[in-house]
Amino acid sequence: MPTAAPTRPLTGASPMVPEEPTGGRVKWLLVFRAIVVTVLLTTSLLVRASTNEDFFAEGANYLYVVAGASFASIMLGAIVLRWRPRLATAVAYSQLVADALVATALVWLTGGAESVFGFLYSLSVLNGAIVVGRRAALIMSAVSALLFAAVTMAWTGTPVSRNAFLSVLTNGASFVLVAILSGYLTAQLTRTSDRLKDARAHIIKLEELYAAVLGSLPSGVMSVGDGGDVVFANAAGREILGTPGLIGMRIEQAAPSLAPLVGRAATARFEIDVEVAGRGRRVLGGSIAPLVGIDDGGRVVVFQDLTELRRLQEDVARAERLAELGRLAAGLAHEIRNPLAAMIGCLQLLKSDNAAGTPSTADTSRLLDIVQREAERLSALVHSFLTYARPAEPRQEAIAVSSFLEETATAASHGLRMAKLTMGPVTPALVKVDSDQLRQVLWNVITNADKIGESVSKRLQVCVGAVVDGDSVVITIEDDGPGVPAELRSRIFEPFFTTRPDGNGLGLATSHQLINQNGGVMGVQTSAQLGGALFTIRLPIFEPNAASAPADTPTISR
Repeated sequence: MPTAAPTRPLTGASPMVPEEPTGGRVKWLLVFRAIVVTVLLTTSLLVRASTNEDFFAEGANYLYVVAGASFASIMLGAIVLRWRPRLATAVAYSQLVADALVATALVWLTGGAESVFGFLYSLSVLNGAIVVGRRAALIMSAVSALLFAAVTMAWTGTPVSRNAFLSVLTNGASFVLVAILSGYLTAQLTRTSDRLKDARAHIIKLEELYAAVLGSLPSGVMSVGDGGDVVFANAAGREILGTPGLIGMRIEQAAPSLAPLVGRAATARFEIDVEVAGRGRRVLGGSIAPLVGIDDGGRVVVFQDLTELRRLQEDVARAERLAELGRLAAGLAHEIRNPLAAMIGCLQLLKSDNAAGTPSTADTSRLLDIVQREAERLSALVHSFLTYARPAEPRQEAIAVSSFLEETATAASHGLRMAKLTMGPVTPALVKVDSDQLRQVLWNVITNADKIGESVSKRLQVCVGAVVDGDSVVITIEDDGPGVPAELRSRIFEPFFTTRPDGNGLGLATSHQLINQNGGVMGVQTSAQLGGALFTIRLPIFEPNAASAPADTPTISR
């Protein structure tokens, strides 16, 4: 029984308006009719061969005639459909009417209203609904009812008996009900088929779009099944890995370095070195994540070739370093010029006095003091510059933050003149750092606050503390001084940038670099408690000791 869907949607059309049947559905009708006639003819022949009843012997010739006429109508319909496809509707109706006539002939030959072949009328009604539409089903139900009534009356004669009348009425009603139900179901099936066609077309377009998007991406995209086989790889991925036949390979063969990461359950980011055929060592970076909604536990790998990017980053870092050294050299030349000018002037005066034979006086001593002071200043400046330009490699060791801060603060408090140092809360934790370099950084920040106090003629309150933030320890040094304006915070760690007349601008710059060398981060902001500057030093925890008791917070004052 044909079930092909129409070529145009039914949405918005009246369900009673018949559709033009396609040639494909009419062909199915012809094939179906040929099968039905063949089955009936074969069954009759088998029954006749296995029985000696007169009924089959007498009706055999009529049955052959009906079967021959049926095959003839099928052949004629096929010829017309082959040469005149536009007559598909006429061919469909002619075949439906032929079905009804065949059913009538068989009913006539097998007992009229009592015939077992009355179901063939319903079959023609169903064919009409499926091939043409609901209107054809209703038309065929009416034709079938009339033909059945005619053959019943011909058998019973007139007047029609009550049983014959009830048979005609019952069968006619059943034909109409079959037409209505089959027409409704066919319409619903057609609408559903149309929606499925639209959905399929939409899915195909989406697949084409996704394939075009993935194929156009410069990043590699590769999906790996639960068994470890590569089931998809876009063009960029195949090019990056240097393997044209990537699909179907084992992940261990396609990218051995990725295989351990692909086997993990959680999302992971990676950056690895791989050997690519014909391209040498390459740096790949990306992420691996499970495919959501996939039952077989597949994984998707998104990756890029970062080799050129890392090389460019190294070039940029080298260029920035050279530019920074250039700025350092310019700043150093500027800073050296002033003490050199003072020294040269003093030496010229001393030379003049010596040439004139003038004995040493108090002025001579004063000039020599100036030369010595400026020479010492110049030496300190060169030492600070060398410390910044070529800092020593850190010799890291595990230290306890609480005891280290207390010792450093106690030592620093004895040299302060315009600052009072106190200890805030300190969370016990271990960090791995160069203790001398960290002590130098703390000392620089604390003495810098003391000098700020001298410049503003105010004794500053300086508080040192430490807290644990995630997997890091944050050391804080805050004061109640004027603080660092927001517009200057981005330059506070630049070499030779200072707001003090007697500063050289290398103390905080060196501190910032030393903390970076030890894997930490140094920053500055406004203190929420004291209102002045708040310097923070963030270092990774080496061995967190959560079981330790909170440290005491002693107050250290001078």
